[in-house]
Amino acid sequence: MEEDYRSSMGLGEIEISKDVITTIAAVAAQEVEGLIEQSSNSGISSVFKRGSSKTVETELEDGQVKINVNIVVKYGYPAHETAKEVQDKVKEEVEEMTGLEVDTVNVDVAALAFEGEEGELENLEE
Repeated sequence: MEEDYRSSMGLGEIEISKDVITTIAAVAAQEVEGLIEQSSNSGISSVFKRGSSKTVETELEDGQVKINVNIVVKYGYPAHETAKEVQDKVKEEVEEMTGLEVDTVNVDVAALAFEGEEGELENLEE
């Protein structure tokens, strides 16, 4: 498994860090409606499952990208449709911003969030 994507084109070498690809995928997923934003200990908002150290994982192999995303869906949004939107958005953004081919986007709906009595969202996990 590669850590960076490298290509020699035009005037010199182009290198795209795996971390950059992971960040693009995470930002793209956050743009999908129906996901819950949560604040992490670092103060960064996230739509990903709390307590998961690997909310977005990226693998690079032979110039192709494989991405795994764990999300929390707000109750009332169809989980399968929301997950499909995440797949489409992540694939589109990563390909557009890097020029790399995205082979796979796996989405794990890791939790469902319900609105509590005080209007706050509560997560129910398996």
